[in-house]
Amino acid sequence: MEIKLKKFKAFILAGGKSSRMGSDKALIKHHEGGNWLTHKIKILNNLNLETFVITNYTSHLKEVDKRNNVEFISDAQPFDGPLTCIEQIFSSFKKTTQNILIIPVDMPNLNTKLIYSLFKSWEGNQNFAVISHDGNFAQPLFGIYPINEENHFKLKKKLSSGKKNFLGWVDQIPHKYFYAKNGDLININSKGEFLNMNNEI
Repeated sequence: MEIKLKKFKAFILAGGKSSRMGSDKALIKHHEGGNWLTHKIKILNNLNLETFVITNYTSHLKEVDKRNNVEFISDAQPFDGPLTCIEQIFSSFKKTTQNILIIPVDMPNLNTKLIYSLFKSWEGNQNFAVISHDGNFAQPLFGIYPINEENHFKLKKKLSSGKKNFLGWVDQIPHKYFYAKNGDLININSKGEFLNMNNEI
């Protein structure tokens, strides 16, 4: 499996506070080896995707082998929510990139096959964003978003209104859903959720 598409880039969101976890989620050991951050980089490298990590933690840079196909970007507005990160990406990459894959560092069960399936679901209609969905809830932080003027305008308008709800923006742009098993899209925010996940592995 390989994604061969020009002007398509992947972004790992790894700059959150991890306050409910009590420690940096990106550096939690992954059950397949490495940690949650290096695992994300590995599965994206498997698809030969140009990959960027958005973070302000210098500890993240130290974890990553320089041979990996990855670049680090400082979060311009740290701890201000993922929607401001997306606006930063749109503004910084709109001249060189047409579509972006977003994945959060705290979905430990994502894998190369699932990302490729998401890509194939989107590939047929590239004017639409494709948002992952576990059958109960949309999971917009694992999705593919076209960088175009309409999407960017609505994103800036949403932020200028003081509203930073990610799904509020998604609802305003053309999109469809990619359905996956709930376990594949599990999002870990606390020690209790982490322990429950480990008991199920």
